[in-house]
Parts: sequence; structure tokens; C-alpha cells
Amino acid sequence: MTFFDSKEEVLDIKLTQYGRHLLSKGRLKPVYYAFFDEGVLYDSDAAGFSEDKNSAETRIQDETPFSKTQHCFTGRDEFLFDGVGDKEDRLELGIYEKMFTLTDSLGTSELGSIKAPYFSTTFLDGKIKSIETTQTGTLRTINIPSGSDSFYSQQLLNIPQLSVDVEYKISVFEPGKLNVKFDVDHTLSPNNEGVRQVYKNGLAVAVGPDDILILMEEGNTTCNHKNFDIEVFEMSGVTGSLGEEVLTPLSFEKPIEMIKNNILLDKKEARRQAGLKRGETVTLDTSFVEYYMDVKTDEEINKTIVCTALHKIKKKGKSIYSPCGIDFDCPDLEGVLRLNAYASDAEEGDCL
Repeated sequence: MTFFDSKEEVLDIKLTQYGRHLLSKGRLKPVYYAFFDEGVLYDSDAAGFSEDKNSAETRIQDETPFSKTQHCFTGRDEFLFDGVGDKEDRLELGIYEKMFTLTDSLGTSELGSIKAPYFSTTFLDGKIKSIETTQTGTLRTINIPSGSDSFYSQQLLNIPQLSVDVEYKISVFEPGKLNVKFDVDHTLSPNNEGVRQVYKNGLAVAVGPDDILILMEEGNTTCNHKNFDIEVFEMSGVTGSLGEEVLTPLSFEKPIEMIKNNILLDKKEARRQAGLKRGETVTLDTSFVEYYMDVKTDEEINKTIVCTALHKIKKKGKSIYSPCGIDFDCPDLEGVLRLNAYASDAEEGDCL
């Protein structure tokens, strides 16, 4: 391990083990970057000494030594690429490096604010089953014994967990008299090449899943339109070589690019550029999120669905908090949105 020479060295870049693998295959295409300050000690009391603010600035910027970039986070004996299951091993290594190294990137605070950013989550449709505020992610279970105590070989991560159940509604009906009280998903309902299946008793079956509609915003920061990343992992139930459950990343269906070289393409040409023939659709397998569910955000969500959910909230005499003051553009919804986080829906006299 060597230290960074801040007088002569400006930037130090190294690829992780999985990054090297992608580079060797010609598949390394960096798009995003983030900043971290894991080597900085802000709270001097945690280290056993006290200092004023002016001294802290000098200590952090001028007196703190920083080590060179670490790019290997597992032992050489933990991943031996011997030609057997190497593809799965490299994928597991990539997920491990992504989820357990440099986990807390620096956020963006609102200009002039001394408050830290936070997430505001409101379920417009659907219910939270349970909440864990200090649930860790998939924990590496290989531990280091020391006398009567055991210390895990990685840090515990405080990752909030919201558990939600999605229930499917099923109802039988007479063909031509579809009088069920939920939205029917014709893809999930029994059919034969698009034709509704009718059973021997003369009845058909309708299936409709529950929708989960979430308003998620980040407060005390710049209220940008797209400032969230969505990732979906499948819990495989398989224990990997590092002792934790292996999470399989799922891919989103890549949208057809309608713009090339700053030129807007027509739909036919865009499909041709994507390698799709007329009437051909992308075949989705179990590696795609859309194989299991649809995840829609912002303008992709039908306006009627959002307005209906907000109308139900107003009908109950309640309101929702929005740190960014989002305009839902729904009729007759005055008062359903509040900008004060401490305003209450409770009636006077309910609280002591």
C-alpha cells in the first residue's frame, strides 16, 4: 500500500477486477461517476480528540494522508477462474464489488442549506407490509473469530427495507358479462392465442394484479426531474463462494433509439436501426425485468391512474407531503398536496 502524493499527483484511476474483465471483452462503457469521502474523519471525538472547525479544515485538506486507489476487494483464493463456472463467478464478483465497496457516495445538497438530503416516500396505491430502518443488505457471513466474539469481514450497511405484498385478484364471469370490480390483465387471464378461454361450465376467469404507486422525492436538494436510479435484483436463494446470498441483476428492455446523430428518425427507420423487422418484437426471457413486471416512472404512468389515487386520498380527508411541490395537474385536488412536513392530517384533540 502506498500513499497519494497530493503535491505531484492529481488523479489516480484503476479498474476493479470485474472492470478488467469487461475491458478484456470490449464491454466496458463507463457512463456515470460518483465522489466518495470514506477516508475523511469529520467527527474528531470518534477518534478520541477534540478540535475546532478551523483546525478540522486544515487537518482534512492538508494533513490527512490518503492511500492510493484500492481496486481489489477480495482475496485471490476466493475467485479462481479455472474454466468451470467462470461466467457465474465473474458476475458474482461484479455484484459484490458494486454492493459492498464504496457504498456511500456524496450527495447533492440544496445550495445554502445546512440540512442533509433525505428521501420522502408516499404510497399513493398499495400498502407497506413492514419497515426495517437498519436492515443490512446481503451480508457476507464469513467471519473472523476473536476469543468469544466474532467480527464480520465487512461493514454492516444500514439499508432501509420496505416490504410490500402484491396480491392477484381472480374472479369467474360469464363470457360477454365482464362485471368484475378490478382492472383485468388480459395477458395473465387464461387465453388461447389471444382468445379468452371458456371452460366446460361456460365460465371464464379474469386475473388482475394490484398496482403499487409510489411518490418518491428527495428533499433538501435540487429537485431535478430524473435523479433516481432503479435497479432490480432477483434473490436466487443460492449461497455464493463469499457466504452471502447471490443476487442476480435483471436488465430492463432497451428502448428503441429515436434519435441518431442529432437526427430524429421515423419509427420504421428506428426499428430497422435496432435490428427489428416489421411486426417483430423483442423476445423477453427471465433475465429481463419486464418478464416479471412493469416498472413505469414519471410521464410513463397514465395520468388517470395518478389522479384517481389522489382523489381517494382527498376523499378520506387526508393529504400528502411533497418536498419539491410536484404539480400533479389533476382536477379538483386543491389541498391534497402540502409542502409543510410537520402539518398533520389528525383532527384537533387527537394528539396529547
